[in-house]
Amino acid sequence: MSNQELEQQLLSLNKAERIRILQLLAQSLTVPSSQASLTPDEIDLTRVAVRFVARHRSPQHPLRKIPLTIPPDFDEPMPELWDALGQ
Repeated sequence: MSNQELEQQLLSLNKAERIRILQLLAQSLTVPSSQASLTPDEIDLTRVAVRFVARHRSPQHPLRKIPLTIPPDFDEPMPELWDALGQ
């Protein structure tokens, strides 16, 4: 099975199934190396899953992409505001 076929199969799964696969992958990666013996197919699956997660992860800080623009008169006094408050 090619990486593209595997990726398409992963994308066709519902969210709960994808989360379960990611949990299984995470568990397999935390097994001590002396106990882990991944086959080439399992390694390919891990690579596809890592790419999938990186591509579909929601940003932790989505507002960081929005440019911040401060007007030139940002800190100038506003006497009309103080006059209105005084009335």
